[in-house]
Order: sequence, then C-alpha cells, then structure tokens
Amino acid sequence: MYLIIRLEKQSEYKEVENVTREVFWNKYKPGCDEHLVVLEI
Repeated sequence: MYLIIRLEKQSEYKEVENVTREVFWNKYKPGCDEHLVVLEI
C-alpha cells in the first residue's frame, strides 16, 4: 500500500478535521484534541 502525504487544501480543512476527530475520539481519553493539533501545523 502506498500513501501520498501532502498538505491539505483549504477546501479540505473541515474534512481533515472530521476524519481526525473520528479516528481519535475516546481513543486515549474522553473526547479528543488531536484534530486541533492537525489544523495548527
């Protein structure tokens, strides 16, 4: 499997935030903050 890592486009910000939230929700603690970190980079 090959992955291409690239910066997201501005039009993809909301989708990236939602996917990140879904992946990490209640994974390590109740809720999550990871989606905020992804958007700060």
